[in-house]
Formats: sequence, C-alpha cells, structure tokens
Amino acid sequence: MSKRKITEVQGISISYHTIEEEEYINLTDIARYKDADRPELPVQSWINTMKTVEFLLAWEEKNNPDFKHGESTVFKGYKDFAAEMVAGKKTSASKWVSYTNAKGIKVIRGKYGGTFAHRNIAFHFASWVNAAFYLYVIEEFERLKKEEYLRLGDPFENKRHLTAGNHSLLVASILTQLDERLLTHPQPLKNRLPFASEIDMINRIVFGMTAQEWRRENTDKPTDRNMRDYASILDLVIYQNLEVVDAMLLQWDCTQEERETLLRETYDFQYAVLKKSKTIARMQELHDNQLKG
Repeated sequence: MSKRKITEVQGISISYHTIEEEEYINLTDIARYKDADRPELPVQSWINTMKTVEFLLAWEEKNNPDFKHGESTVFKGYKDFAAEMVAGKKTSASKWVSYTNAKGIKVIRGKYGGTFAHRNIAFHFASWVNAAFYLYVIEEFERLKKEEYLRLGDPFENKRHLTAGNHSLLVASILTQLDERLLTHPQPLKNRLPFASEIDMINRIVFGMTAQEWRRENTDKPTDRNMRDYASILDLVIYQNLEVVDAMLLQWDCTQEERETLLRETYDFQYAVLKKSKTIARMQELHDNQLKG
C-alpha cells in the first residue's frame, strides 16, 4: 500500500491510498461531513440500502473475477448478505467484504485506518452523503489527478522519449558511411539516403511491419500517433537497444544483410531475457495506469 496522502474538501480532511495500483479514498473521512462525532454510522447506513448493494454488486461483477455470489467453504456470499439486509439484520462494510470477497472496499485497522473504497465507490458514497459536497469531492480529486498527470507527462510522449535517445547514435553512424554526394547533391541521389530503410529494418524485426504498413492497417488511429505509441514497453526497450547495436554494426562496415541477421539474433536473445524483467513489467504498469487516468 502506498504512503497515506491527505487532501481537504470543504474543511474536511480526506485521506487516500494507492492500493493494488488503484486509488482508494477513506469513506470514514467523507462521512465526517454528515456526522463528525460518529462517522462510522453514515457508512453503515449507506451500505444498508438496496441501491447501494446493487451498485457495489455491479462494481464487483465488472472488476473482481473472484467475487463470491453464493456460499462456499470460506465465504457466505452475496446472496446471504442481501438476505440478511432484507431481514433487517445489522450489516457493515466489514461484513460485505468477509461475505463476498469484495475488492472495492478495504477495511483498514489502526491509527490511520478506516473504511476505504475505490474512488468510483467513494464518489457514490459522497453523493449519498450530500449532493453539493459530492461535487466538491469530485472537483478536488480531478484536480489532484490533473496535477499528477502534469508531473508524469503524457504517456505517449513518455514512450517517444524512451525511444528517441539512441536514434541520434544511429543517424550519426549512417552519416559517417554516406557518400558525400548524398549530402551535397540531393538530386537525383536523394532517394538513396538509407535512413528510412534502416528504420524499416528495425521496425520489421521488433514490430513485424514497417511504419507505413502499420498506418495502412490502422487508419482509425489519430494521425499524430505512430506504431511506437501503441507498442509495449518491452518492445520499445529492445527497439532502442537494437538502434545502438545497429549503429555499431554500421561503424564496423557490416552489410545490410549481415546487420539484419545479427539484429534478429539480438532481438531473440533480448526478448527472452527482458520479458522476465520486473522493472520493465513495472514500467508497463505505470504507463497503463497513466492511460487509465
């Protein structure tokens, strides 16, 4: 669980954590807007309504494949929880979690504990507490999300930064191998510049197609995006590694056929090793979470 963070909405301090890569907000803190002395009571009243339980059920069915509908050896299940609520028995967030294996609500004990809920569930609770307060809560957490986005940057731009660094090495190596006439007499020799063909070769090795082929097959994608914007972090790391290797092969006067053979062997070796990298997997998670916003 991430470090506890706190923000303030209409004079109410609200704590939140990142739990399993998702933002969870303290319902107990939100409830202080309704009952400052006993905030647990609004939470209990909220979860003891059929509309709330229907909402929680919909969230769990969408996001939690391990949610328990019926009775099992460990869990009583959603049906028993709903039946007890209809019968007038006391329900609680802890009972909801223990009966159903729910993931949208977390009951955390201790000094900085409370009943935490996924941000979408927390917003539902805030709307139940007070309509005007709910709007302020939404506004504040959207502000926090925008601040985080600005700190991290555009995820697509971050991907481009990842691959751009080594491109200058490849360009420099190509330029050292060029016939001087290709630079001083661009016509009619311009089409012999090897930049595009070299990049096409690396694209085919890493992505299985050239940039032009990708564009033809992805006409629905924005025109300011390219193949690398939609690639995995693993492929982009290998891509920039191949740029370095190709730059050195050019320095060593290897033919294009030799370069392609060696680059394919390098790709096969690196892919087998780097696909097991926890660091790269973590980078992919961070990127995916940025896209979720």
